[in-house]
Amino acid sequence: MGFQPSIVDQMSLWEFRACQAGWLKANGAEDEAEPPSWEEHLEMVRKVKAMGEVS
Repeated sequence: MGFQPSIVDQMSLWEFRACQAGWLKANGAEDEAEPPSWEEHLEMVRKVKAMGEVS
């Protein structure tokens, strides 16, 4: 983010997180993806096994 370590040391956790959120938004970070449901996970595992990549 470009802060000098001494500046980061002076920030509260809230201030740092606000800077981080702004930096991520300004630099095109996307929202975190939702994890797959258990059923979706099992389906992906089945597909990988069917391709022969998992023994």
